[in-house]
Amino acid sequence: MRPTRLPVPIDREGERGVALILALFFTIIVVGITVTGSLILRSHQTLTKTNFVSRGQAVQFSRSGLIEALGWLRKQTAQPVTAINPQLDTGVSPPIIDTTEPDVGIVREFQITNSIWGRYEVWKRWDADPDSERLAWRQQFQCLDISSQRGNLSPGSVWRLRSMGYVFRRVDENVPFNEAPNQVLGQELTEVESRRLALQPPGQAAVCVRNGSGAKVYTKGRVVGGSLGAGIYYKSGTGSITVSGTGASCTGTPGQSATATYDDGFEAVFGVSEDELTTMADYVANSASEFPSPVPMNAVVVSKVGMSFTAAQPLSGTGVVAVIGNTTINSGSYSAFSGLLYVRGNLTVREPCELQGAVVVTGTITIQGASDFATVTYDDTILESLRQEVGTYRLSSAMSRPLARDQ
Repeated sequence: MRPTRLPVPIDREGERGVALILALFFTIIVVGITVTGSLILRSHQTLTKTNFVSRGQAVQFSRSGLIEALGWLRKQTAQPVTAINPQLDTGVSPPIIDTTEPDVGIVREFQITNSIWGRYEVWKRWDADPDSERLAWRQQFQCLDISSQRGNLSPGSVWRLRSMGYVFRRVDENVPFNEAPNQVLGQELTEVESRRLALQPPGQAAVCVRNGSGAKVYTKGRVVGGSLGAGIYYKSGTGSITVSGTGASCTGTPGQSATATYDDGFEAVFGVSEDELTTMADYVANSASEFPSPVPMNAVVVSKVGMSFTAAQPLSGTGVVAVIGNTTINSGSYSAFSGLLYVRGNLTVREPCELQGAVVVTGTITIQGASDFATVTYDDTILESLRQEVGTYRLSSAMSRPLARDQ
């Protein structure tokens, strides 16, 4: 029997410490990846914060300037406003503080955190500014009355408002915000157009209809112009109005009035186009179910579809309603609306119904009662109230961030 050979031992003296070296190597790699990731994350956070300060917050301050400028236009007693000229007078009671820098326009500053501040400037037009450098800046960013560029409207009807927003670090409050040691961290410019709604029917009447032959008042249908307006106003040479049936009437000063010049387009009645009115509206109904009933007080409602008002959804409330499509106020709806109703299409009004203010119809109109009356009454007081409450300045475009350009 052969003797068993024992394995020859392997000398690994030279491999001592390899595991430690590998462990250190992998530790360095892991730590390096972790540190690199942390540095990238911190850099990204810093970049995000910087962009938020320099861009996001500056844009928000700029937009705040536009909103204050819109509010300033609305508050002026003389309308429309033909010049933006905010005042600063702390010597009167109550003090007038429209701005902190009247030579510039509307200016406000707000503390964000510690030494970081926000500011917006809405530059007024001042062609006689004695500071030539400031005048050059003003002419790039000033607010302008652009009524003549938007259809030869009366001065002050349309304003292009521009606002410059800043985020800056305030180190020394005794020097201007944009001079050392203070530092501007970000600035952004925004602009928007603001318009007044005209709310001007073709004539002073309860009903304005393009064609006389398209106006029909039947049994228990009433059109009341009163002492201040005609009953029905229409374009001359377009046929005769029909008033027929028991209780049918068309009265006013005069009951019927024809004119050679008649314009019932959107821009003539509202002072804006259909798209602009849609932008300015408080409610836009793209389907019948979206139409608000009742119409909220002094709201502007645009329906992009024809409407059929019923007892479940009557035409009621007070405001301005423009319907793009044929419209019917059905029997039994008990509709009671005060304001300006504009229908681009045909309109049928059935009982019981009471419309006060004015109705403008581009197609035909039929007013008819049965067991009760269907009545349209001219009310100048309602229209004038709407001009004051609704016809004031409204944003007619989206806020944008334009490039600076010469005027």
